[in-house]
Amino acid sequence: MRYEQVEGRRAVLEALRGNREVYELLLAEGMQPGRILDDIKAAARNRRLAVSYLPRREIERLAISETHQGVILRVEPYRYTTFKHMYASLEENPEPFVVLLDSVTDPRNLGSMARTCEAAGVDAMLLPRSRAAPVTPAVFHSSSGAVENLPIATVPNLVSVMKELKKLGMWVVGAEVRAEKTCFEADLTGPLALVMGSEGEGLHRLVRENCDLLVNIPMFGRVSSLNVSVAAAVIIYEAIRQRKGL
Repeated sequence: MRYEQVEGRRAVLEALRGNREVYELLLAEGMQPGRILDDIKAAARNRRLAVSYLPRREIERLAISETHQGVILRVEPYRYTTFKHMYASLEENPEPFVVLLDSVTDPRNLGSMARTCEAAGVDAMLLPRSRAAPVTPAVFHSSSGAVENLPIATVPNLVSVMKELKKLGMWVVGAEVRAEKTCFEADLTGPLALVMGSEGEGLHRLVRENCDLLVNIPMFGRVSSLNVSVAAAVIIYEAIRQRKGL
């Protein structure tokens, strides 16, 4: 039986509330009661999942991270959605907002961006199948379980997908340090596909050339750019501010 191991209280709770099949919940003995721990136990009861209490030392041995917080859940591997299914749902949305990642390879950045997307109400995230971080337990943990509630699809070619999204009337906007217009000056309302580049190289040439518009984030200090997950959060929430008229 193949399974993934989700660790940490918030991530485990979101996994229990999700749609993936769950196999085993392991808890360290002697943990102090708390709201999230109580919610985990309640969610396990709702899923009719047996709970095993193990000595702390055994939990430490079984854990794959240092941030397990005494809680381990074994679940089926992450379920990606298909681009076909995602495209169909976007067709029914009068003002869709999706985020595309161009070769983001750091799992922590991927998890952080997924958490931002879910919190901001972004409709979906698209990842290339190669040269990019997949959704792993580390990503799940970094997102605090947000990937369980965010449709994520992997695609063979990002440029082809961008062209398909344009057929839906979506405006494809790429984040680019050297762009002439800032994200605060650009119109980010309406159907929108935001493309974020990799941590080191930014957008690949063909991806950049197929964007309808490039935007940057103004820098006022000595550093020339932001971490990609921070940059994504800034632009996503600027788009949300404009779209909701805040």
